[in-house]
Amino acid sequence: MSFSGPDRLEAARVLREESPRAGFARIGFARAQEPARFDRFRDWLAEGRHAGMRYLARTAAVRRRPEELLPGARSVICLAAVHDARPFVAADGSRLARYAAGPDYHGTLRQGAMRLAQAAKERLGFPFRFRVCVDSTPVAERAFAAAAGIGWIGKNGCVIDRELGSYLLLAEILTDLELPADEPVAELCGDCTRCLDACPTSAFVEPGVLDASRCLAYWTIEHRGPVPDSIKPRIEGRVFGCDICQEVCPWNKPLTGIGNRMAPTRAQWLAMSRGEWKREWGATALNRAGRRGMQRNAAVSAGATGDSSCAASLTAVAGTSDRGLADGAGWALEVLGSKS
Repeated sequence: MSFSGPDRLEAARVLREESPRAGFARIGFARAQEPARFDRFRDWLAEGRHAGMRYLARTAAVRRRPEELLPGARSVICLAAVHDARPFVAADGSRLARYAAGPDYHGTLRQGAMRLAQAAKERLGFPFRFRVCVDSTPVAERAFAAAAGIGWIGKNGCVIDRELGSYLLLAEILTDLELPADEPVAELCGDCTRCLDACPTSAFVEPGVLDASRCLAYWTIEHRGPVPDSIKPRIEGRVFGCDICQEVCPWNKPLTGIGNRMAPTRAQWLAMSRGEWKREWGATALNRAGRRGMQRNAAVSAGATGDSSCAASLTAVAGTSDRGLADGAGWALEVLGSKS
C-alpha cells in the first residue's frame, strides 16, 4: 500500500519553522528503525551496568523499535531544549542538578512537542499520526538524537551540541510521516578526558560507558532505600544529581551565580512537611526522588560535609519508618558525633 501524504521536504520545512516557536533549540529527523550503536546499550545491560534500573532491561525491545510505540511509524522527530545552566545551590552550599531548577521538564517538553505537531498538522492540512515521547517513554532518545544530527554522544554519555553544549533536554515525536533523515554530526571530544578524570567515583568504565552503580546521580535520584556506606562520603554537597561531568566539559560555557530560584538547605529539606513539599516542589523534576528521597540525600550530605547545624533535624528523623532516611540520618549522626 503506497503512502499518501504531504511532500516530505515541505513537511520537514514546516516542522523546522515551527520548532523554535514551540520552545525547542534544535530539531532533527531520524528513521524509525533501530538506531546506530544500539548494540552498545544491549551490551551495557548484559554487563549489569544499569544497577537497580530494571525497567531499562524490561523495555529494551521497545526502545529499539519505535513501531512498538506507534504502529506504522516511519520517522522520529528529535527535539532538544536548553535548560537553565546556572548552578542550583542553597545557602549552605549544597547543590542540585541544574535541570531541576524549573518546572518538571516532562510536562513542558510534552506540551511543546504537542504544540509543534498540531501546528504542523494545521499548516500541512494532513492528519498524520504521531506520538510524543519524553524521557519516561521507552525510546532510545540519545541514540536517535545522535542519528538525527542533534549532537554527538560525548565521553560523558551526554548529547553535545557544539554551540549549545550538553545542558539539553530531549524529546521525540514518533510519526507516520516519511521525513528526510538528517546526517549524524562528527564526534568532537577528541583526546579530551576531562569528564572521565573529574568523576568523583570513577563511574566511567570507558569513554561513554557509565556504570550506574558508581554514579552519584543514580544514587541520589533513581535509587530507593539506603545509600551504600561506600558511596555516602562521596555525595558531599550533592543533594540531587551530579553535574560534574558536564561542568568540566569544554563545550559548556562556565556559568556562575544562581538561577531564578534558591534551593532549600539540608536542614530545610529534613524539616520539610508533606504540604510544603507538595506546594513548592510537587511540580518539579525532584519528584523522581520524592520528599523522603530528598531528605535521605540531605541527611547523607550533612554527614559527608560535617554539617553540624543539621544535628537536631537528623535526630528528629532518625526514627522514621523510611529505611533510606533512617539509615542516612543514623550514619550522619554517627559521623558528626565522631567529629565533635
